[in-house]
Formats: sequence, C-alpha cells, structure tokens
Amino acid sequence: MTRREAMKLLIKGIVLASVPGIPQLAFSSPVSKFCSGKLNLFHAHTNESLKLRYLDRRGNFDSGALDALDHLFRCHYNDKVFPIAPELYVLLDTVRTRLGATGSRYRLYSGYRSPEYNRRLRRQTRGVAKKSYHLKGMAADVALEGVNLNDLHRMGLRLEKGGVGKYSNFVHLDVGPIRSW
Repeated sequence: MTRREAMKLLIKGIVLASVPGIPQLAFSSPVSKFCSGKLNLFHAHTNESLKLRYLDRRGNFDSGALDALDHLFRCHYNDKVFPIAPELYVLLDTVRTRLGATGSRYRLYSGYRSPEYNRRLRRQTRGVAKKSYHLKGMAADVALEGVNLNDLHRMGLRLEKGGVGKYSNFVHLDVGPIRSW
C-alpha cells in the first residue's frame, strides 16, 4: 500500500473522526448546512482553474477530486505534488459558504510548498515560517472574489479551525493549531 492509498483510507474514517468540528459537520449533518461540497479555484501562479465537487451529498470525499485538488495545490516553484489535508478543502468551502459566497472563486496564491521553495522564500521575505504548515499540505494563502479580505479574515477567525493570518493581498488559512496574526 502506498502512502497515498493509506491517506485515502484515513480520510474516509479515522481522520474524519479525529478532527474537531469540520469532519463531524460533513457527516453528522447535511453537507449543505455547513459547506457546499464544491470548490472553485484559480491558481495565481500557474493560471490554472478548477471547479469541482469534492464531497458527495452524503459527505464522502471523492478520491479523484482530491487528486485534482492536490495537483492544483502543488508547489508552483518545482511542480511537486503533495497530499493536501482534506480538512483544508472543507475549511475553504465552509468559509466561503458561511460568507454567502458559494458562487465565488478562490484565488490561490500558495498551497503546498516544497522545502526548497520555503527556504527560498525565507531568504527573500520576512515572516515566512521555517516549519510552515504549507510544508505539511495543511495551509492555503487565498483571496475570494467579491469578498473583502477583512471579511475573509474575520470568518476564518470565527470558525476557530486553525491558523488565520491577514496579508496585503491574501489570507492564510490552515488546519493546524488555532492561532492568528
């Protein structure tokens, strides 16, 4: 069994039961109450777009959709693909849904970052974490069309599902420990 196959099995069971809040929302209640089960994204560095349903109506993840999302979230610096935590996709969807912006598209600035790219960013820019959640496939830097960054940031904070940081042209959302900046 490959690491990827093991991740998919975990996604369907153990991981979903172990993360407070988000997974239970998808399985104990109708998906539409908390999220749409769909994502619409545009990658700012690769100019790729992806619009898909990643959850079925019962709240189960679609493995093909997860693969497509992982590919879009790859490190744009060297095209390395890494398994993204599915909870991050649910968080992005939940934020968008709670903002009443289900028709809006996310602009993705950074998903997964390879160690090489993260080191390069640390040399070029202040404030890049040495142990960034981007390295673990647990973070996204995003903006949402038609939504003010302040509103996006406030919703991320209100959900209390991980780290939330506001920058000049995007909001950082991750599914790590709850913290903000």
